[in-house]
Amino acid sequence: MKNKEMYRMWELFIRENKMHPDVDPVVQKSWIRSKNLHVNPFLTKGKIVLKGEMLYQRQQEKSTLINISSPLMESLHSLVKNSGFIVVLCDESGFLLKVIGDKKPMEKAEKINFLEGADWSEEAVGTNAIGTAIKENMPLQIYSCQHFTLATQTWTCSAAPIHDADGKIIGVLNMSGPSDKVHSHTLGMVVATVKAIEYELQLLNKTEKNEWMKSYLEEMTNTLGDGILLLDKNGVIIKTNRGLHKLLNMKPGQLEGKYYAEVFGNQTVQEIYHLKKEILNQEIKLSLPSVHSPVHVLLSAKPILKNNMVIGHLLTAKEIKKVHQLVNRVSGNQAKVSFAEIIGKSPCFISCLGEAKLAAKSNSTVLLTGESGTGKDLFAQAIHHASSRRDHPFIAINCGAIPRSLLGSELFGYEEGSFTGARKGGNPGKFELADGGTIFLDEIGEMSLEMQVLLLRVLQNREITRIGGNKMKSVDVRIIAATNKDLKKEVEKGNFREDLFFRLNVLPIHLPALRMRKDDIPLLAGHFLQEIAERTNIPVEPLDDEVLEALQNYDWPGNIRELQNILERILLKCQGGKITLDLVPGEILRDDRAKKPEKELPRKEKIKKQALIESINIHQGNLSKAAKYLGISRSTLYRQVKRYGIE
Repeated sequence: MKNKEMYRMWELFIRENKMHPDVDPVVQKSWIRSKNLHVNPFLTKGKIVLKGEMLYQRQQEKSTLINISSPLMESLHSLVKNSGFIVVLCDESGFLLKVIGDKKPMEKAEKINFLEGADWSEEAVGTNAIGTAIKENMPLQIYSCQHFTLATQTWTCSAAPIHDADGKIIGVLNMSGPSDKVHSHTLGMVVATVKAIEYELQLLNKTEKNEWMKSYLEEMTNTLGDGILLLDKNGVIIKTNRGLHKLLNMKPGQLEGKYYAEVFGNQTVQEIYHLKKEILNQEIKLSLPSVHSPVHVLLSAKPILKNNMVIGHLLTAKEIKKVHQLVNRVSGNQAKVSFAEIIGKSPCFISCLGEAKLAAKSNSTVLLTGESGTGKDLFAQAIHHASSRRDHPFIAINCGAIPRSLLGSELFGYEEGSFTGARKGGNPGKFELADGGTIFLDEIGEMSLEMQVLLLRVLQNREITRIGGNKMKSVDVRIIAATNKDLKKEVEKGNFREDLFFRLNVLPIHLPALRMRKDDIPLLAGHFLQEIAERTNIPVEPLDDEVLEALQNYDWPGNIRELQNILERILLKCQGGKITLDLVPGEILRDDRAKKPEKELPRKEKIKKQALIESINIHQGNLSKAAKYLGISRSTLYRQVKRYGIE
């Protein structure tokens, strides 16, 4: 179509708002958009919006696009050199970022502000190749009077949008020249160049992603506490992580490039590598020149496969001590009680507490003695909690609750195949798990003489040997033992080794029975009731004097544990009401009466007692009717019956 014919179509639309049917459909839509946007069709130049610092900032933001596009723009321009064409790169908003051209066409472009920083969107100048290509998201050519404004009607422009890997427009490449040199090949050249730009962007994106993934994986492996070792198919070490460097006391890069057999002479490591199958948590010791003593680890190996062929191996090493610490945290092998939570103010108890606090400051063996239920386990936890070992495991084991045949494997662990049913790979014992911390041996008096010999060896040498094994393992464990037996008498009877007794009896602490500290009963009762109330959601009121007196007059053969159980029974019976004497179990009250011989009652009290007996007899033992007859409550009747010992 000739320029004159195109001009008449443009003028018809601008002046009479009529659209000639021969106008290209894409141009028709753009003209209508331009008119609706109130673009002045008689503009003779565009507007430079981005200047100075603003232009520089935008070019910096688009530096990747500019750097990749620039050499390809130069190549494109070289094909049309001296033909009056310029090559333009824009951003996704239509702002010109870079312009390349010969002197004359650049001077012509300058007259209409077709320069870097100019806004060449449809909103700014109406229909044009750059702005319309963005709107339509497609390559197109706009020439002569297809342009909406007079400013560019002497130009032919070919533009194609540039997309990122997600298909989003990130820029536009445009080539503009004299309108009489319009040719479809021009647009083809622009499109081909855009495809090259997009390809380069994709390559860069993949490279950046690969670099990012590499950095991410490297950082991820470095944050792992486990040591990681990557071998190629020939057994050459190609990568290690920070965890391995710390574990083996090595610097980064010290192992890379070396053959694994040169570094790890351990036969087990070599066997694991050659098995060509996944191995999980095999216990071995790594001996290297960089470490003072062998490092005890759990080693795992996994072959790396490609097309069902082994191309390398991934080895991971977990330090046994850290594995045990994790197991202890997860399984709750921690002391939960501190000295602040142990209640009592009796002189004998305060003295005992002072001895325990002194014991916490040392690493010496502690022997806790006292009747069952006096709180030996609480003292053991508090001593550990206040010691320098507080951040390490606290493991309790009841020597009387485990069959004698199993106690050895429980304490010292066992090797694979040491007995029928032994776990594959063996199992660590409580001494290994408690390494660095405290082991509490409750009911030590129940330990067999055979086990006493093994325990004595641990106390002497600080080493253990697993059942069925022959390797000695050093352990750093503090022992707190407890018993309700008189170990001196057990030694005389031949039930307990004298040498072990002396080893254990370094810091002896004897816990007083509850009957020796009755002043603490009100304090303990209040604490336990509050604790039980919170656990059972039953409200509780303070104990009255009669109830407290009854509790204090009882001997508590089961000590604190019995007191705790009795209080829970009382609270469950009262269900939130006031705790009165009639709720106290009979055995407590009978014991109370047995200890307090009935005194001669005053005359008034005798009359009251006689009235109670007669009323109960009249109503044939029905206490509810007897209380009603006397005009008192049933609970008051119960209390007085118990008070006067009426059967």
